[in-house]
Amino acid sequence: SKSSEEMKQQNSELSEKVHSLVSKNSAMKLDMEDLHKKLEMAELMIQQFSNQAGSLDANQQLQMALEEKASLETQVSQQLSESLHQLQAERDQYVEKLKEERSIWQQRVQQLSEQVHTMAEEKEKHMAQIRELEANVSEL
Repeated sequence: SKSSEEMKQQNSELSEKVHSLVSKNSAMKLDMEDLHKKLEMAELMIQQFSNQAGSLDANQQLQMALEEKASLETQVSQQLSESLHQLQAERDQYVEKLKEERSIWQQRVQQLSEQVHTMAEEKEKHMAQIRELEANVSEL
């Protein structure tokens, strides 16, 4: 029962870790949504500048907006990639931990099964001894 409690505690800790990671993932999604909104704003600015006459200031602003758009696209792509790699690594660790726990439980079940079998054999021996002693007492 102690090992069962320990396993429950470990499972609880792992569940808390998963919930924490889900929260982090949600925060990252919110950040990505903000970056997407900035990207959309940059695209709107590009469209506005594209529709205006070709003055030097407008061209410079258009170039800056294009550079900002490219930068934001790169940043979003990097964050997505990093998040994906992090989540995959954490998922793999969690799967490995579950496999280890499964192996431990299987070993424990095997041990208990062997103990039950041994105790059943001992009980049968003791019952035979009791019958033999009862027969001896009857003779006496």
